[in-house]
Amino acid sequence: MSHGITMKTIATQAGVTQATVSMCLANNPRIPPATRERIQAIAQRLGYRPNPYVSTLMRMRRQGKPLRSKPALALVCAQRTPQGWRDHPSAIIRQMREGAFARATLRGYRAQEFWLYRDGMSAERFSEVLHARGIQGLLISPLAEGDPVPALAWQHFAAVSLTVPQPALTVTTVCNDHYFSSLQILRECHRRGYRRPGLVLRPAHQLRFQGRWEGGFLVAGRLWPELKLRAPLYADVAETPEALLKWVRREKPDVIVTPTLEPVRRTLVAAGLRVPEDVGVALLSCPEPGDEGTGIFQNGRLVGALAVDTLISMVERHERGLPDQATTVMVEGQWNEGRTLRAAAGGGR
Repeated sequence: MSHGITMKTIATQAGVTQATVSMCLANNPRIPPATRERIQAIAQRLGYRPNPYVSTLMRMRRQGKPLRSKPALALVCAQRTPQGWRDHPSAIIRQMREGAFARATLRGYRAQEFWLYRDGMSAERFSEVLHARGIQGLLISPLAEGDPVPALAWQHFAAVSLTVPQPALTVTTVCNDHYFSSLQILRECHRRGYRRPGLVLRPAHQLRFQGRWEGGFLVAGRLWPELKLRAPLYADVAETPEALLKWVRREKPDVIVTPTLEPVRRTLVAAGLRVPEDVGVALLSCPEPGDEGTGIFQNGRLVGALAVDTLISMVERHERGLPDQATTVMVEGQWNEGRTLRAAAGGGR
């Protein structure tokens, strides 16, 4: 920890002035390399970490520029429209943005939102613009469906992506634990007496989450052999409700596991099926705690806040570029009781 460790402390230990310490830590060529290395070693041993705000202040003073605000982090909207993150149809994705902004402010940083595709610029040009503005940290929003992580000039930035781990890229990621969410839902369904669970996803979900929801579903069938898993349905129910009804008639699920309540419930009710009396619906992504849908609340605000915490830690450690070893922070979902599953025998949880 760097609490209490200042340049004055380092100067006292090294027997030099604070100005010399400052120049050594900034790798100023006017100081002999041996002296720089000695001072930097002392600073490292003492656990000194520069305050990013103070660092920015000193840099701006050296450049003769006024410091108008605290250090900035870029919140990169990687959706197809400038407001695609703020106005995203998924409540969880909107919450990630809210949580990120709130945490940045709390930590003394200024969060600025930038649209990745502004003026049709390339990822390379986008990187140049942010680098020229002195941006050191990037938080990349969930990607538009089907899009890869943008090929930014990673060497200039600390970066965190709000997506699941990307096999071809070692960018640090923060996301919900989709596998655990699926497993938790099946555990609850089993406890409530359901025995024929069926999974309904859009094809895009299979690609985006790389089978994590399916993984929890399949493992649950081994953990609780009484569960007779139905064959998954991959369809956009909003566009093809008949695909869901055909699947229900064929597979006869007693509970449907799916990300969102509508349009699944609407389709079932239109066919004369009651939720949860005839068919239960368990949600992989409830919009808010207390929502009528029973299932997992992913807590997008916490995901966004933890992503900013992770990014700030990287910025303050002066980490830039993609790491050699990818890391992922996963957030477990919270159970939301709702009203779309029947209660367990004996009541309560």
